[in-house]
Amino acid sequence: MYFHLSSFQRKYSRYHQCNNIYLQTAEAAQTAISQKKLTLEVGKSKVLKIIGTKSKVTWKSSKTTVATVSKTGKVTAKKAGKATITATVDKKKYACTVTVKAAVVANPLVEGAPFKAQAATSGNVTYIYPSNWTKTEAEDTGYRQVVLVPAVDDASANVSGISLLILDSEGIPETSVFEAAYSEITADSLVSQYAQQGMEVTVDGVTINKFDTDLGVGYITNFNLTYNGVTMKQTIYDIYTEKNLTKITVTDISDNLSPDVKQVANYLIKTLQVTK
Repeated sequence: MYFHLSSFQRKYSRYHQCNNIYLQTAEAAQTAISQKKLTLEVGKSKVLKIIGTKSKVTWKSSKTTVATVSKTGKVTAKKAGKATITATVDKKKYACTVTVKAAVVANPLVEGAPFKAQAATSGNVTYIYPSNWTKTEAEDTGYRQVVLVPAVDDASANVSGISLLILDSEGIPETSVFEAAYSEITADSLVSQYAQQGMEVTVDGVTINKFDTDLGVGYITNFNLTYNGVTMKQTIYDIYTEKNLTKITVTDISDNLSPDVKQVANYLIKTLQVTK
C-alpha cells in the first residue's frame, strides 16, 4: 500500500511538472502586443499593452518626431509619418507600426451653422449644407450640377431642395449685358424654358433684382411655379465670378422641413466660397 502510494506520488509529481511546463509554454506563446497596427491623428493618444505576461516591459519608438511612447505604453502622435513602437519583454520584442495622419482641421463655417452641417466642394466652389441631406452630383464639359435634398422615406415625394449649377465662364460680362439679359426674363420666357425640358408649368409673380455678394456680380430671380398641381416658390441666385457662373436654385414647397430650406439656402449663399 505504501509502495503503491509512493509510485502514485512520483507519477503525479512528474505529471505536475510536465503540466507546469505546458502552462508556462502556453503562457509564453500567448504573450503579444495589443495592436500590431495603429493609426492616429496628430495630437491623439492610444495605450498599447503587452498581454499574456506580468514581466517588466520596456517601450521604445523608432522615430520620436512622429510618435512617442511612455513607460506605460501610451503612444502620442506628433506629426504625420510612420514609426515603429517596440516593446521588449524577457528579451523578446513585440512591434506595432504606427501611422500618424495630419489632424483634421475644424471648419468654422461648419461649426457655426445653425443646423448640423457638412462641407462639400465641387470644382472651385465650396458650400455648406445639412448633414442629414443627400447630395447627388453630375458633371459634363463646361458644367457641374449638384442637387441637395432632405433624406426622406418616400423618394417619390415632393420635397423642397437646392440645386447648384456651376458653369465655366471667361470673365464677368459688362453691366449692359446683364441688364439686357435679365430684362428679357418674363413669366412667358420661363414657361418656355420649362417646356423645352418637357414640363408644362404655370409661372407668376416674377421679380428680378441685383443682390450684394463679395464673390462677384449677383442677381436674384423670384417667381411662383405650379407643376403637376403642386405650387412652389422658386428663388434663383446667379453669382458671376471671373471663372464661373454659379446658379443656385431654391425650391420651397412649404413642407415644414427641419432645417427649413430657406434657412439652408441663406447660410449656403452666405458662406459660399469660390477659389480663384
